[in-house]
Amino acid sequence: MLAAPAGWAAEGDRIAAVDVSGARVVAKDTILAKVQTKAGSPYQGAVISEDIRRLFALGYFTDVRADVEETPEGLKLIFVVAEKPVIDAIRIEGNRFLGHARVLELFAVKEGALYDPRKVKEGIDLIKAEYARKGFSEAAVVSRMEASSAANATVLHLLVEEGPRMRIVQVLVEGNQVFPDRRIRKLLKTKRRVWFRSGVYNEQALEEDLERVKAFYRKNGYQDVAVTEELLRDPSGRGLYVYLKISEGLQHRIGRVAIDGMVLFPERELRQVITLTPGSVFSTEALQEDLKLIKQYYGDRGYIHTEVVPDPQLDQATKRVNLTYHIAERELVSVRRVDVKGNLRTKDVVVRRELRIYPGEPFDGARIRKSVDRLYNLGFFEEVSVDTAPTESPDKEDLVVQVKEAKTGSFSFGGGFSSVDRLVGLFEVEQRNFDWRNVPTFTGAGQDVRFRVEVGTVRRFFDLSFTEPWIFGHPVSFGVDLYNRTRLRSRNLGLGFEEEQRGGGIRLGKAFTDTVSGGLSYQLYRTAISDVVEEASADLKAEQGRNTVSVAGTSVSVDTRNNRFDPTQGLFVFASADLAGGIFSADKDFYRLQAGGSHYWPHFDRFVFESRIRTGLVNAYGGLEEVPIFERFFSGGSGTIRGFEERRVGPRDPASNDPIGGEATVVMSAEEVMTLVKDERGKPIIKGSVFLDVGDVWRRVSDYGESLKTGAGLGARVNTPIGPLRLDIGFPVSEPAEGETRKPRFHFNISRSF
Repeated sequence: MLAAPAGWAAEGDRIAAVDVSGARVVAKDTILAKVQTKAGSPYQGAVISEDIRRLFALGYFTDVRADVEETPEGLKLIFVVAEKPVIDAIRIEGNRFLGHARVLELFAVKEGALYDPRKVKEGIDLIKAEYARKGFSEAAVVSRMEASSAANATVLHLLVEEGPRMRIVQVLVEGNQVFPDRRIRKLLKTKRRVWFRSGVYNEQALEEDLERVKAFYRKNGYQDVAVTEELLRDPSGRGLYVYLKISEGLQHRIGRVAIDGMVLFPERELRQVITLTPGSVFSTEALQEDLKLIKQYYGDRGYIHTEVVPDPQLDQATKRVNLTYHIAERELVSVRRVDVKGNLRTKDVVVRRELRIYPGEPFDGARIRKSVDRLYNLGFFEEVSVDTAPTESPDKEDLVVQVKEAKTGSFSFGGGFSSVDRLVGLFEVEQRNFDWRNVPTFTGAGQDVRFRVEVGTVRRFFDLSFTEPWIFGHPVSFGVDLYNRTRLRSRNLGLGFEEEQRGGGIRLGKAFTDTVSGGLSYQLYRTAISDVVEEASADLKAEQGRNTVSVAGTSVSVDTRNNRFDPTQGLFVFASADLAGGIFSADKDFYRLQAGGSHYWPHFDRFVFESRIRTGLVNAYGGLEEVPIFERFFSGGSGTIRGFEERRVGPRDPASNDPIGGEATVVMSAEEVMTLVKDERGKPIIKGSVFLDVGDVWRRVSDYGESLKTGAGLGARVNTPIGPLRLDIGFPVSEPAEGETRKPRFHFNISRSF
């Protein structure tokens, strides 16, 4: 059939078929999927013109036209395309600093693809940007096409001229009167070249530095600051002198502060909240913080729609900023309904029972924030947000709690090295959001089940525990524990005997307030001491045999930490008392008192200072002269005084020199933790720490506080793709016991979630 010009077809004629001609690389289906004209549709010139524009937009063709053929079935529309040449090969010339593989990776255009000038330009721009980032600010990249032996193909040449690699010789600051040069340079990422710093020039980094200096000045009240840069080459042509020229302007301070429109509450209350007061430095950052505080003040009282408009005016006479806050208080808003979203596994009731605001109550920002903290502390959610949704009534809105569930199961393994490099390993499986009724996933009810195995040179621990946080729908927790723990004799690790303990217990807990909790517990277990070393004293050998212990305990704690899994602020304090024997029968009579706490203080943006203390006393009564060795306190090693050998701090057996524990102990720790690397959401990835541990164990309660041992060291905390990693290296500051060496000790732990 002869092709007829498209103009011969009449508007509205039926198109029997649509075809493509001239396509070699681009699939026919890809082309037809982009056009609106289909078989059976009427011939419409405007639609076909739009189809031609759509095909051009693909970027694959140098020419596109539409032809029409007459067939017995009707019109046949043919899109005739002329493809761009295929890139047969890519040749790179002139690159020395960046390898061929790196240039091709940045270029992103592949051999066998159709030549697209737009994509080629984008690739060249990426190559030039990488060169600029590496200090080659004058690098040039151009492309050249050469005909290939293959039909409709081309060879693409990338010609690179790197130029000199520019390095910073010196960064000079001019015009600064208020802040010294060293304070300005500290803000900059642009640094001069020194021994362990390349000092390469990066144009983008310098632009960011200028904005960083401006932001610093504005934060300190210099709203009219201007910062420019000038670059001068040194005689070699490869070095740069960077001049920062600063025009500071006047520092703006607050003159008068007025509050307009406040009727519902005393103005003096709000003035105690805001930070911008007469005489204070004015900055946009401080103003935004005050707006947030005012909105929070009203939101905490249920007026969530209150509007605040600031009106800062510069007094030309005094050069001070007179500030007025215009407040529109709006109506009191109550919660109509609470909706929970995003909980795919966790039951609604588990979320709702942690909330501290309920339908029918006025909105309360403080209680909402407390609810968010409580949900985070469950450990079930990696993200928690609270929003409102309007209703038909202006004084009622729905509270929407949106959660993103985290992995609540964990598979953990880890260990530590003793002074003789013997490995102690552990294995633990835990599900913190367990539900024994939910087959087959067994998740969603907020129960906690844990199985732990610890096997090593001296430890063989098997522990199983289950906790129901709300028994029978009431805020009372119930837990059961079963365990079999064996410590084998190892003179190198401070154990001159073998100890086996089998038993179990039950627990009850109650939260009296959001921060105060209490608990009751009971344990019944049998302990066997055997295989005491031959050279041990008579006192230690007298511990051999089997004994049954029946002990009841009570505890109370106060917890104001912002996150119990990774706290950065707040306080935790606890106290407990145990009574064994007596009215609870069994073989041993003793009582034990313990107390401790930890405090977390954030400062300097990335730093948290952690301080911890734990102390305890245990004593025999009712005719029992000695506290059993398996109920005494031991110290040294991970979790106590890092830097000393395991259990090697405290009293020793006079004959065998093995640790025998004591009736009193104290361990104090101070640790400065710094976040070194954060992810894009601002969550810590790598932390470093410096710590100091102080404490001791005393044979008798009457000896409490007579001497203290000290250990210090460095630590690292890394959130890896498979789970958090903890590594500590401690060094004994105090002199170790006679016959022991003074050298670092290592400890590590890693866990994986599922």
